[in-house]
Amino acid sequence: STPLSASLDALPNAIVAASILPFITSTDWLNFRLQSRKFYEIVHGHDVGAALQGFGHDVGATQQQNEDEESKALWCLALVRDYRFDYRFGQHKCDEEDDGCRPLMYQTMRCNPDPDDEINPFLSTSNVFTASTAFISWKHWRKIDICLHHDEHGQQFDVSPSAQLVGPYFLRAAFLWRKIEQFCSDESLTGDLGPMIQSTLHPGVRFGRSLVEEGYQDGKLSAFKAVYSFYAGQSLGDRDGMVLPGLFGGYNVYDHLSHSCWSSPEVLTGSKVVVTKDVNDLKLTVFDVESGDLGIYFRSTRSRTPGTKAVHYGNNDDQILRWFENHANLLQKYSVGRLTPGGFKSILRYPSLNDPTNCSRAVTRGVEVVASSIYAVEIGGMFVFSIRMRMLRPEEPDYMSPEERGFDTCQLVSRYWRITHGGEVEEVRGAGVVGYYPLLREGDHESLVSDDGGRTFHEEDSGEGIREKYFSYQSCTDGEEGSMEGYLQFKAGSILGGAGEVFDVRVAPFPLKFPQCYQY
Repeated sequence: STPLSASLDALPNAIVAASILPFITSTDWLNFRLQSRKFYEIVHGHDVGAALQGFGHDVGATQQQNEDEESKALWCLALVRDYRFDYRFGQHKCDEEDDGCRPLMYQTMRCNPDPDDEINPFLSTSNVFTASTAFISWKHWRKIDICLHHDEHGQQFDVSPSAQLVGPYFLRAAFLWRKIEQFCSDESLTGDLGPMIQSTLHPGVRFGRSLVEEGYQDGKLSAFKAVYSFYAGQSLGDRDGMVLPGLFGGYNVYDHLSHSCWSSPEVLTGSKVVVTKDVNDLKLTVFDVESGDLGIYFRSTRSRTPGTKAVHYGNNDDQILRWFENHANLLQKYSVGRLTPGGFKSILRYPSLNDPTNCSRAVTRGVEVVASSIYAVEIGGMFVFSIRMRMLRPEEPDYMSPEERGFDTCQLVSRYWRITHGGEVEEVRGAGVVGYYPLLREGDHESLVSDDGGRTFHEEDSGEGIREKYFSYQSCTDGEEGSMEGYLQFKAGSILGGAGEVFDVRVAPFPLKFPQCYQY
């Protein structure tokens, strides 16, 4: 023992734990514990107390409990001080999947320390667990910290406070990625599209070192590192002749196609890094690693410049994490389908029936119409609305038999819209929908097109010969908030099939509403 440690050894444990150790670094505690058994007891609590009993020491129950609390308080302090946990994370919460109650700050994760492993991710959502002690939790965060902020020689490099490892950010990132994994594996939501999206995701990487090499060690990178440590972008382009589906999905209206992918970090210019890009590479979500600013940019040509900023989200320290968390939550409200007739499958960003606040449904004589809209800043701030129609099948709610509805098939004749926005009402009438006159039958439809105003029809080539459950079309209206409703007029049988009743199918009101926080 050194003279200093001998002096400290004479002090009560509570004084050492409360008044001395908090003023030295957590890693120094590990060296400090070697000075005497007393310090081992303070730092490690119960387990060391049991070991002392093996040496013939009598450690009473009350004394043992106090030592446990001292050790717990020290390592909880280390988690707060070193990895920015909040003391509120120290409150107990019972998890039904856990065999007991543990403080939330005991949640931690195992990492893959091999920097040359290109197959397994640096971090995985399956490696999150609840440690039995605060020390074990701290120890695992320390391993992740070393992987992120030490060079190949084991030397730690300095980073600013806004770039340090933040444990709660990593736990939030694990939770949002687990939601995305669950979405991709839920066949009822995504069919075969989810596994395809999952297969395009790159394993997570430790971006600490590479970002420092780029000179960004002083940026607002804590949340950025957390998000990219689990998955680091998507494969882009085609695979076996198929367009790979983007994690952020898209929409189609007239000749405009939007389809966004999660991008591996791509430095554009200065401190601006691309985190999503559109299929045409002209719409970008850009993160500024120096300021923490996140926004959507548009450019007229593919270049190394970000273009014009259209949407600004602000520069909170965790802005990119909030943005991604919002998307993970929205996934449960989307549906999947083809962006264009015969086109590739994608996540459709129009709200679905899983989001009844922003999506309407009405059934008239066995014909269902689902309607919703999204705000699209990239086409001049317009609302793109999506109308999906089909004839219900026998096993579905609100089904009517051919005898009850009075026909086997029906064909769209015309449309009527009542659009309320800006305190005014606009009415729109027209034949068909964007040139289509779909013919519906139970569980199926024909996408009939007319080039002469409904006198003759031909079926549009579906590409792969596969039809979607719904006939779907998209159009747009002015970008003022409000609502929209109307009806679709159908003819029983078909338009060219002779006599048949013409009837209205209701389109229930649905909102035209700006996004509450983020756009994608």
